[in-house]
Amino acid sequence: MFAIYECAACVLAVVIGSTLLFTACAIFLLTIEGGRIVGRTWQELTYGATRMIGKWMVVEPREP
Repeated sequence: MFAIYECAACVLAVVIGSTLLFTACAIFLLTIEGGRIVGRTWQELTYGATRMIGKWMVVEPREP
């Protein structure tokens, strides 16, 4: 009976370990893919934006 419990404990440990490993891999892949999606979306949002070329200059108001 002890051998059955020991085998069941080992099987349970392997199942828990493989589940944790699978979860870690899935989170890693989702993080990478999410970063790609955010980067692509950010690129599309800024694609039509006007880019400032040159330096910022302080402009004084005109006097009448």
